[in-house]
Amino acid sequence: MVKKKISKVLTATLIVSMLATGIIVSIQGKTALEVAKTAGDKKVEVIKGIENN
Repeated sequence: MVKKKISKVLTATLIVSMLATGIIVSIQGKTALEVAKTAGDKKVEVIKGIENN
């Protein structure tokens, strides 16, 4: 009976840690995408500025 409880606790802990990891990865992914988009927008502005001169 004790082994079953320990097993359930370990399983729950593993699931929670996997969910937390997934959330962290998705947050970092969005941040990286936003940084790339911002850098892309700045590049476009620079190119437009060069064309106008």
